[in-house]
Amino acid sequence: MRIVDIVRVDNRGRVTLTTSLRETLGIAEGMHVMLIGDLEKREIRIIPFADPEAELYEIKITLTDKPGSLAKAASILAENRIDLLSSQSQTLRRGQSAEWFVVVDISKSLTELETIKERIIKAGAALAVDYKQFL
Repeated sequence: MRIVDIVRVDNRGRVTLTTSLRETLGIAEGMHVMLIGDLEKREIRIIPFADPEAELYEIKITLTDKPGSLAKAASILAENRIDLLSSQSQTLRRGQSAEWFVVVDISKSLTELETIKERIIKAGAALAVDYKQFL
């Protein structure tokens, strides 16, 4: 099924999603959506991403590049009731370091992110952990 609506961009760059589109996609007020711009196709996709109650953070983990490091870090996040919503990893220097960027919802976690950061580093899974909140 496909819905096509034509709307205007206002002077602040905002676009209003029509009621039919919001209802069909289950997009509610306060909900987090992901915007993906495809420069080649010159199009923007809007993807429902997380409930309004979600507390979204991006975590950047600089991993030791050895088997199991990413899994160990992911396990620590899971043990602390952190929901992984989006993830991307890449090797920086083979056998030495890698990066893992993950968007998470911490709303159900009972542990502070700073404590989780320390646990990940102490477990030997990471060299560094940085995080920032999405507002």
